[in-house]
Amino acid sequence: MKSQLQFFDFESNAPSDCGEVLEIEFSNHALSWPGVVLEKGSSPHFYPNNVYTPYFYFAMALEQDLNWQIEREGHMADLKTSPGNIWINPPRTPFTHDISEPCYFIILAIDEATFLAQSPLNLEGMQLQFLNNYNVLDETIKGIIELFVLEAQAKGRNGSAYLNNLLGLLASHYIQNYSNYLDLKHSQQQNSKFDQAQIDKVDDYIQDNLGRSIAVDDLAELLGCSKFYFLREFKKLVGLTPYQYLMDKRLAHAKQLLTQPKANISLIAYELGFNDQSHFTRAFKNHFGLTPGQFAKKNTD
Repeated sequence: MKSQLQFFDFESNAPSDCGEVLEIEFSNHALSWPGVVLEKGSSPHFYPNNVYTPYFYFAMALEQDLNWQIEREGHMADLKTSPGNIWINPPRTPFTHDISEPCYFIILAIDEATFLAQSPLNLEGMQLQFLNNYNVLDETIKGIIELFVLEAQAKGRNGSAYLNNLLGLLASHYIQNYSNYLDLKHSQQQNSKFDQAQIDKVDDYIQDNLGRSIAVDDLAELLGCSKFYFLREFKKLVGLTPYQYLMDKRLAHAKQLLTQPKANISLIAYELGFNDQSHFTRAFKNHFGLTPGQFAKKNTD
């Protein structure tokens, strides 16, 4: 079968036909995995010229060593790739390759919105930067790709919640290890007079009182500071206002509860301290793009 991956010319944004040579022997095409393309196959050659994809793109080499060329700083450079090596390319990042011999691969491609939405990290306000990485040896990424393959071979037996967990694991590991996330996080922490121990104290208080009304005054008193000081320093360290942070915690817990069989949306709204079910529904949809009912149906089928 032919690949369903999309490639685009970097200059014109027109669709590129460079993927036509990819012959796919196994894929997730028949499964309902929105925003995720998983393909295993081969190609007699591959000549992408200044193209990009809309995905976080992970291509793992299989079967035999591959000798090829890649463009670096305007020049073609020789590269040798062994089975298990992974090429990682971020969305909208152009690449040019010259592969004149057969290659064998597993490709996991996740569109940008899906990938970032499933990340459990707080990315609010961060200008993340990602690099093109060749011949990556990363057992965590390799293991997650293999779990995606096993799940596709099992025809998605473990359901959407399991798939989202895999996406979250991959997004968290990749963002922390292959972007400027930790530098940005460190910069935030240096600018704040709070430290992680104080945020942990706030987290414990929120967890113990998730279903109750929590005011900023309560959190400020917890840390022994004024409301104004708390608001300013909390936002510097965490990147969110206390209200946004609390809402994220409640909605993340709501997701867990909604994956349980026969989840009662009205009861969940009440238990998590929302004014009413309609308030919960609006907040959940604004955050995740689905109503609680749609999310529950999708993740418990």
